[in-house]
Amino acid sequence: MVRVLAVAIVVLPLLLRGAPCPEVNLPAMEDCPFAFGPSLIVGQYLGWIRVEAGRQLVHTRTWCDPDDDPARAELLAGPDGMRLFNKPRISSYTLVWTPKRAGVFAAVVRVTDEPRSGEPAGSTGTILIQVAAPARRVAPGLCGGPPR
Repeated sequence: MVRVLAVAIVVLPLLLRGAPCPEVNLPAMEDCPFAFGPSLIVGQYLGWIRVEAGRQLVHTRTWCDPDDDPARAELLAGPDGMRLFNKPRISSYTLVWTPKRAGVFAAVVRVTDEPRSGEPAGSTGTILIQVAAPARRVAPGLCGGPPR
């Protein structure tokens, strides 16, 4: 059993390397549930996220590279304070941001594939972020009773 597991750990990545990537199904901009200016979109429209002002946004995306070449992600544009953590070894990146006010914002990210030979190739996309006003919190015991 241990030998089978060891072989699977060594052989499986070799078999998967070079495997074709699944077809990407990008969302349609008209399916976004909130209004936004089309000038916010740079490159491909990658989708939308909703977060409440004052709450931390942590959003991870992955990419597929059938050749397993080195790649890197970079934040080209985004709201003040947004950071991108590049995780090329697992073909992903994470956006982290704590919005301070309500509104619609855009994060523009480029992923660049750096093949062992040939020119680097990149893809740029935009993630729209709707920041909602913080939910109004009601102190316990202040509502629900009969009027006086």
